[in-house]
Amino acid sequence: MKGKSEITSVSFGNYIRKIRIKRKYSQYFMAHALEISQNSYCLLENGNTKINLERIVELALIFEIDIHFFILNYLNEFDPSSSTLLTTKPSTLLL
Repeated sequence: MKGKSEITSVSFGNYIRKIRIKRKYSQYFMAHALEISQNSYCLLENGNTKINLERIVELALIFEIDIHFFILNYLNEFDPSSSTLLTTKPSTLLL
C-alpha cells in the first residue's frame, strides 16, 4: 500500500536526473562516484531499479546537499500533498 509520501523509483529517478543535469554531472561521473556501472546508473534514473536509503544518502553526498533538504525537496516537488512539511521550498537551496 502506497503512503502519501512514498518514494517511487520513477519519480525519484526524474528528481536525481534533474539535479544531475543542473549540476552538469554526466551519468558516467555519477556511476563512478556510486561505484556502479553507467548502465546501472541509467537504470536508476529511469526508475528500473529500486532505491534504498543507503543510495539516497550516497546521492545527497555526491550532490553535496544536506540529506534533509534532499528528501524534503523531493517530497515537495513530486508529492504536492506533502508541501505542508515546509513553509518555504528548499529547492532554492538545492539548485
